[in-house]
Amino acid sequence: MSSSAPITIDEITARPLPVFAHSVRAFQRLRAEKTAPWEKYGDIILKDPGLALQTLKQLQLASGGKPREQEIASMEQAAMLLGMERVQRLPTACTPLDEALRGRAREGYQRAVTRAFHAAYQAWDWAHIQRDHAPDEILLSALMHDSAELALWVNAPERIHQLRRLTLRDKLPAAEAQYIALGDSLEHFGRRLAEKWNLPQLVHEALRPEYSNEPRVRGVVLAVQLARQVEWGWYSPQVEETLSMIAEHLDAGLEETTVHVHRAAVRAAREAAFHGARVPASMLPLLPGDEQLLIDEEFPPEPDDLRKGRQGGEAQPPETGATVCLLPQPAVFDAIRQEMEAGIGSLEINDMLRKAIHGMHDGAGLNRALFAMLSSDRRYLQARFLIGTDSDPHFNRFRIRLDQPHLFTRLMEKPQSIRIHDGNRERFWNLVPTDVKTLIKTNSFCAQSVHINGKPVGLFYADRHSHDCDLDETTYQRFRQLCQLAVKGMAAKARKHA
Repeated sequence: MSSSAPITIDEITARPLPVFAHSVRAFQRLRAEKTAPWEKYGDIILKDPGLALQTLKQLQLASGGKPREQEIASMEQAAMLLGMERVQRLPTACTPLDEALRGRAREGYQRAVTRAFHAAYQAWDWAHIQRDHAPDEILLSALMHDSAELALWVNAPERIHQLRRLTLRDKLPAAEAQYIALGDSLEHFGRRLAEKWNLPQLVHEALRPEYSNEPRVRGVVLAVQLARQVEWGWYSPQVEETLSMIAEHLDAGLEETTVHVHRAAVRAAREAAFHGARVPASMLPLLPGDEQLLIDEEFPPEPDDLRKGRQGGEAQPPETGATVCLLPQPAVFDAIRQEMEAGIGSLEINDMLRKAIHGMHDGAGLNRALFAMLSSDRRYLQARFLIGTDSDPHFNRFRIRLDQPHLFTRLMEKPQSIRIHDGNRERFWNLVPTDVKTLIKTNSFCAQSVHINGKPVGLFYADRHSHDCDLDETTYQRFRQLCQLAVKGMAAKARKHA
């Protein structure tokens, strides 16, 4: 798969997020009240990502650029910390949406904000159900989770429009389409932006799959996933699976959860109708299949297709459901390998593990890669670091039980690796646990157990995601090289600590 050159963070942040005219007018009305409570300012801020980002920026400036000593639990608290004079000036420091964006870029930004607020409202609602200590903190984290997409609509609208076309019209998997359009994943850019903008810690954690089992993070991730899926309809198998995970998260029945989520979507639409885009609640009356009509409205037939129709014969629709395989990037692989070799003994273990899975993904061209840690009681392997799995909350909970004999229990007996492929699948496939087969949804992968000082500590796993992408010997050998370097680095660091 060929990909675009990665867009830089400086390009993404060249212009700030704009503010909605509704937010400006709402602040003006509050100024006229003179004694308006701080809570009202917070409510306005939490419906406008541009205004929320400006609030966080002003808090950073007010602290002299120092890191926050404690997380902001609500925008009401943020407003109080800034003081009335600074708060009332917040909208004036932002560019109005009407001036900042036009045409497709404006429509895309409004659509993305509508989706972000829907996710935020759902996550906030679930936080109240679970009696969370700071529901507004969860709301803010869900609202800002997709900051990278918002920034792209402002600074690189053609790139993000291409991504939507690839995923919606051409039906490419989200992770692979992101590499074609952006040169890297949205979550990668999101993590970089979260660092640059000093977003709340919960935003950072929700952008890292390894935190997906943390209850507060799980709520944010599931809400974002749901909001993405229902943008085009509520009745797909993917939405049903997500609703099941939400029901599990809330410890409630599926029917009860579905009704509650539908009602929350309606309430979210009422809270922020000024966003100006089609709201998810409006999709509730549609029938399965109607979403394609809406996609066709956004992506009408290309001129070449129309011309073919005029010349005789039917216009051919774009090929959908195409398989996209990541291409290995030898230069990237060599660079990461050299960094790992140079870092043996100095790089921290977590950094070494992250470099290894990045090398597998970005360098070797493996679509999904992870390191799973062995539990203290040695009863299961749990994913600790992952890449290429951002759009799959189910896979992000990668876990392999070790209480029964199977392929992975054998791998953990001593340092060894395996590649499952056409040549040996008949011999080894029956040894793969059924729940792992269901989880990975592919029949080719490579894995290597990790032992330090003679003791098992974890397992590297990687695959090409699709049955149609060849997991060849060269890729497998690159995977093994990175595993071995990571083990050397971990062992060296362990000796230093000892």
